[in-house]
Amino acid sequence: MKNLLLDIWKDKLSDYVIMDYIFKIWITGLLFMFALGFVAIMYGIISGEADIQNATFGIFDTLG
Repeated sequence: MKNLLLDIWKDKLSDYVIMDYIFKIWITGLLFMFALGFVAIMYGIISGEADIQNATFGIFDTLG
């Protein structure tokens, strides 16, 4: 993940400087939230705190 973040911050994503920083901060924040959420779900599954028998994650909630 470190190399991915370094590549994102070294590359130019937009011709406009402000938009470039906004995109980079946005992508970095999303990556950190993904990593935190993934670790939390894995911890819950391993420790037995998460009940995944009935988990839908919002995919099928609106179908019926």
